[in-house]
Amino acid sequence: MTNGELIKKLRQERGMSQLQLSRDISSRTTLSSFENNKSRVASDILFKYLKRMNVTVQEYTFYLNNSTQTEKEQALQYFQENIYQERDFEIQKRILNFQAKYKDYNDFFFCCLSIELKLFLNKSHEKPVFDVDEDIGLIKNYLEGIQQWGHFEMFLFSNCLQIFSSEYIRATFNTLFRKTKILSQIDTYKSDLAIFLNNCIVLSFERKDFQNARFYIQQLNSVSQDTPRKMYDKLMSNYYLELLKHLITRNSMVTSVINQFEMMGFDEHADRLSEFKDRMEYEVNGIIS
Repeated sequence: MTNGELIKKLRQERGMSQLQLSRDISSRTTLSSFENNKSRVASDILFKYLKRMNVTVQEYTFYLNNSTQTEKEQALQYFQENIYQERDFEIQKRILNFQAKYKDYNDFFFCCLSIELKLFLNKSHEKPVFDVDEDIGLIKNYLEGIQQWGHFEMFLFSNCLQIFSSEYIRATFNTLFRKTKILSQIDTYKSDLAIFLNNCIVLSFERKDFQNARFYIQQLNSVSQDTPRKMYDKLMSNYYLELLKHLITRNSMVTSVINQFEMMGFDEHADRLSEFKDRMEYEVNGIIS
């Protein structure tokens, strides 16, 4: 379905005439020509059409892709939901697939996804599976060259934190707010920020940097008041705080927080939290002994 055909479909479903939709936006002839695939319209006119029909840009994109997520949206969702369930050879197949897409389309998005998967596999093995020195340079140069970060840059930075020093990440934190300030009222941005903070906390625990862990926990607790997934982010900030207490004083309610996730039906997530607690406890005990 073309853009013009979709606009026509949405207009007719809402019982609007071409004159009603185009009034004070464009001429009726412009709209008619667009709907019949004889011409294009500027993006500002298209957005005004959508606004008049009470259709969001996100909804419009979804309909335009035959009511399915775009390939890029599916790839991003994979990172958030499925990566921990896949075996190494499946991840390696995805790496090759993303590299092929990057070669075919010259789209840096797919290059970044392949790099992130390499970093993920390297982190999950005691010995690196891939040489990523050149890849790391690409990621750093890209992020440093973008002044106004968006969803993709937030996603990229969040999933590549391990290539940066703790000092760099902390110093970048305030800059991050400036670079993404224009997006601060968008729900997607708020979720991106919460994911970023979750990843910062996990990395701080893994590096035994409890001071930074406490700082990022406080930030997550603060932003959780205003995120689309408020309950989840609030519970996660409680989990991290209790885990921090557990590692320092052995006196906490971390198990109780994990049980709350189980009661809500998030059994697999609760298992991962329990495994992370056990791993951190083992590593901290090793340092102390």
